[in-house]
Amino acid sequence: MPRKSLVVAMVTTFSVFAAAAPPFSIVGTWSGVANQTAVVLVVTAQETTAAACKRIIGNLHNLPSGGASNIQGFYCPATGRIGLLRKNVTNNDTFQSYSGNIGDTATTLRMTGVFAEFNLAGHLGEYNFSLTK
Repeated sequence: MPRKSLVVAMVTTFSVFAAAAPPFSIVGTWSGVANQTAVVLVVTAQETTAAACKRIIGNLHNLPSGGASNIQGFYCPATGRIGLLRKNVTNNDTFQSYSGNIGDTATTLRMTGVFAEFNLAGHLGEYNFSLTK
């Protein structure tokens, strides 16, 4: 391939990748695994202000059932960054903290990162999570 054609092909390819961006909204149902437990995350609301990062709320459930909890946190549409706290539905105490990223807009959205466990003796520490929508 001539050198000029190769340069044009590379510029075109990188331009396409540069146009990709994380989704504006993450409201909806996400499913996947947190550590080795199947979970469902439901983001019920996302703030609509002009702020760079938007407040999110919802709930998180372990599957097949149990472990229901509330979540609150933030999502930054410009970067795909997400952070949320998992809270006990009875006393609102935080027992897990999640930090991750959401990939570029695509047919299947992917959220991955780590969460820290603060309250379960014998399981304190940091674990991975991966969800799709």
